[in-house]
Formats: sequence, C-alpha cells, structure tokens
Amino acid sequence: MCGRIAQSFPDGSLDRLIGTPGAKIPRSLRWNVSPGQSVIAVHQGDGRERQFCMPEWGFVAPWEKVAELARIKPINAKAETVAASKLFGSSFKSRRCLVPVRCWYEWKPVAPGLKQPYALGRTDAEPITLGGIISLRRPHRDFPVELSLAIITTPAPESLADIHTRAPLVIGEADWSIWLGEVSGDPSGILERNTAGVMDAWPVSCAVNRTVTDGPGLVEPVEIEAAAITTEGNA
Repeated sequence: MCGRIAQSFPDGSLDRLIGTPGAKIPRSLRWNVSPGQSVIAVHQGDGRERQFCMPEWGFVAPWEKVAELARIKPINAKAETVAASKLFGSSFKSRRCLVPVRCWYEWKPVAPGLKQPYALGRTDAEPITLGGIISLRRPHRDFPVELSLAIITTPAPESLADIHTRAPLVIGEADWSIWLGEVSGDPSGILERNTAGVMDAWPVSCAVNRTVTDGPGLVEPVEIEAAAITTEGNA
C-alpha cells in the first residue's frame, strides 16, 4: 500500500522527467504528503506534451457531483483490477500519470501493537516515479475542472514484503513514454514489471506518524524505534 510520500527534489532532478526546457516545475519541498493533499504529478497535456499538475490525492469518481459527498475516495488502485474496474478503468485507459517522489513510507510491525516507519526509495535522493491515474471531473460547466489521483499498487516484491505486502508501482524511465501514451505500447504490461524491488528501505523517525510534521529530518535513517503507531501510521 502507499499512504504517505515525500516530494522533495534537488534542483534540476525533475528536468529529465518533464523533458521540456523552461517548463514550470514545482519547487515545493514536502517530506510528509498525505491523502487529501495536492500531489505533484506529470501527465500528457492537451498539446500532447508532458505537463505538471497538482491533483488531490484521493480518487473521486468522474460522475460524482460533489467531491465532499463522495462515498469513497480511494488513494490506491490495485494493478490486478485497475484496467477492468468501473471506477478506475477509463482513467487507466486515458489519464495515466507519473508521480515523482523522494520516497514513500510504510509501517512494519515490530511487536504486538507496535510499528516502525520505514522510508523506501533511493539512498542517493534521486526521485523515483510511481504510476498513477487521474480522475478529471467538472462538477458544473461554470466551474473549473477538478483533478484527483490514485496511486497504483502491486504485490510487494520479495525484498520488501517483510515491511508490507503491497508496494506502489515504480515505473522506470524506459516505460515513461508508453505509460503516458506518447508512443504505442501496452501499459498493462508495465503493471507486471514493478521495479520497486530495486529500492532501498531504511527506518525513520516516528515523527512521520503525525501528518502535520514536515522537514528533511523525516527521511533520515534512525535506529529502530519501538514506538506504537496506532492512529496515523496507516500502512
């Protein structure tokens, strides 16, 4: 599962992803992004070029009239069912996106009632790209389009399964163009070649449990902490 991410990137590290000189790349530094907040994502714009957008994390069905009244706002979509899903299918077909992250967080049980947060990503701090889908809805013709997002998950690779049984779909650069629909190819095949297994995992401070906490210290490795995470550590 993926329920918390960090989106903090060194200057210039996203230039290759967007591939457009002079593009307006968000420079916000956030180490503790949670569902319900805006997320930096890359999709194919109306002019067929890559663009950044800021959808809200929590997928709202296109047919919902009032987002606040939506019965469900899933933050993840399972790779095994996303293409055929009534809720996600149309977005998987035509509104796939990439979500650049510094890392994502998971919580590993270490004792009865106790969990330890881990960061999963690259130790060199370079961004990784997660596969996502965007819901595009216009609640009224006089209102602007509203975007929301779900991140796709797959069964966790063996190297990460002891932390959590699910992992976000990590998409390598070689598959970016197919995923974004820029070239012909089968995006369904990408669902089966998750590269999450090449990621590193390291324990981090239990301060990440509180969604209001932010700062670069959240991604720094720590000694294992035996602290209960019962409310906000939603692995």
